[in-house]
Amino acid sequence: MCGISGVLRADADSDRVVEAMQRSLAHRGPDGEGMERFSWGTIAHRRLAIIDLSATGAQPMWDVTRSICIVFNGEIYNFAELREECLRRGRTFRGSSDTEVILNLYLLDGAAAWARLDGMFAFCLVDARSDNAFLVRDPMGVKPLYVAERGGEIAFASELGALVSAGYGDRGVDPAALQAYLQLDYVPGPMSMLQGVRKLVGGEELRVGADGRTSTRRYASWQSDDEVPRSLDDAVTEFDALMESAVRRQLVADVPVGLFLSGGIDSTIVATMATRVSTEPLHSFSIGFDEPSFDESHWFDLVAKQLGTIHHRKIVTAADAIELVPRIASVVSEPVADGSIFPTLLLCRFAREHVKVVLSGDGADELFGGYPTHGYRTAARALTRFPRFVRRAMAGLADAVMPVSFENLTPGYKARKFLGGLERDPVMRNHRWLGTFDPSALPELVSHWDASRQPQLEHLLHDASARVRRRGDLEVLLRDDQRFYLQDQVLVKVDRASMAYALEVRPPFLTEAMVGFAGSLPRRLKVRGAIHKRLLREWCARRYPREISGRPKKGFGSPLGEWFRGPLRELVGDMLSSEVVARQGLLQPAAVNRLVEEHWRGAADRRKEIFNLLMLGLWLDDVAPSVRSGSLSGKQPMVR
Repeated sequence: MCGISGVLRADADSDRVVEAMQRSLAHRGPDGEGMERFSWGTIAHRRLAIIDLSATGAQPMWDVTRSICIVFNGEIYNFAELREECLRRGRTFRGSSDTEVILNLYLLDGAAAWARLDGMFAFCLVDARSDNAFLVRDPMGVKPLYVAERGGEIAFASELGALVSAGYGDRGVDPAALQAYLQLDYVPGPMSMLQGVRKLVGGEELRVGADGRTSTRRYASWQSDDEVPRSLDDAVTEFDALMESAVRRQLVADVPVGLFLSGGIDSTIVATMATRVSTEPLHSFSIGFDEPSFDESHWFDLVAKQLGTIHHRKIVTAADAIELVPRIASVVSEPVADGSIFPTLLLCRFAREHVKVVLSGDGADELFGGYPTHGYRTAARALTRFPRFVRRAMAGLADAVMPVSFENLTPGYKARKFLGGLERDPVMRNHRWLGTFDPSALPELVSHWDASRQPQLEHLLHDASARVRRRGDLEVLLRDDQRFYLQDQVLVKVDRASMAYALEVRPPFLTEAMVGFAGSLPRRLKVRGAIHKRLLREWCARRYPREISGRPKKGFGSPLGEWFRGPLRELVGDMLSSEVVARQGLLQPAAVNRLVEEHWRGAADRRKEIFNLLMLGLWLDDVAPSVRSGSLSGKQPMVR
């Protein structure tokens, strides 16, 4: 796990630009740094040493013939098998790193090598023989890669903030990305928050030719579009074997490896399998809250005791969150309004005191149907048969009857979110349930609202699930969640929080075999009636009492609703004041002020809206401090 950056097809001044990006990415790689210069550009690396801690694992890395050079971020889980194959086919290695495997596999198979890599990765590979370069991101988008093109030169980096620090993104905020962020709580790839900068999406390769021309292709997809019939028993057996293989591979490291443990079934499965295959006691790490409706201490203590891990837990308070606020925008680098960023940061900092790598349960909900929204679809389909005025009356009744509460996932909160999404088609309904602002609220909120951009966003969101529509609403929602919510919110949050403390997080659910297996499962093995993640619950039920295997999903939220009315009230008042909002120039101060006042009075629960706007405001003042309303049209430079 590392940080990479570079400039391709650039002039001799590229060193200065890349050095600025390197400084910005120092937190991602405290164990070393390196830079390689070519006649047409520079590539650089910040190292977090996990496998092959010696100098032979340092980057930028050349193959033994000095034909190919790479800067690489991530881990290749099947590197041992690929290494053996390369040796059989006559290749030579200097060291034992997974990075060197990519170099040798490319020399044997060319760009077809990417599709054979099972792991989480983003890299730039330069072929010095042809002067071609390849920018590549893993199929599930676990590791980030941003690209900026300007005047024929192409810059890339692991984080958006690194490109900003080097003067890219100077065309200002992308209005389409802003409108998408307000709705979704994140910026969906390939967009970024800045014009002129894009994200490579999962499974994408950007080729930069010797003539400076670029081409993009989707080189791999791990998802299965076709269903494979299986019995529940057969599926449990197959899942067990796949998870054991994934965890066994991901425990490979030359540094200590631990476990995140939430008390939910996803991390419980990973921890159970890790303790099964590990030959040494494993450390586990958990975060609890002093607010009871958010706290899961009882559950993760129960699991840790049963597994016999060396368990470490920490209780989070509002004071802990306040401590993080000054650096939160620079940590996330691009706005992501996920309230669990605070406990995730604290958990990563806590774990890093003991280990350098942890395994997590990320991806299980999106693959196997773990969110309440996956079960809402049946009720939503039934209610859409009622006339619109009846549905609107039901939404109004929910607001009138159900009391405002700032606890975690209350019935009133769920009812309001559910009823608020009924007017949308299944894909947009899913984003309305998970996101924050409805498009109908944006003309009043956004200073430069452009209605023509909404159809573009909806086309992007619908396109991700087009191939599985024939399999029904559930598979559509799962594919949609994998492509956007998982890739652009959940994994972004985990990557930034872990890299802030130089901790590598590995998700065993997000391997090639597991993703393909989950995609091929019949719907009844994922969600059946009120049972979510049926297959995973069945696996747990055969090993744990019902109080663990039958627990409903709670989520890893934080009590922002109360914090915004108490210890974080002053921060909200300052950052979302009319003066600050007007100075930043993107939003209407009156609309923002109304939302804040409603929350403070207890008239409505506006925690999501406030956090969405707060993260945007903090980012504008920290990462992109010179953005003004004029930059929305590209008229005013942002950072130089």
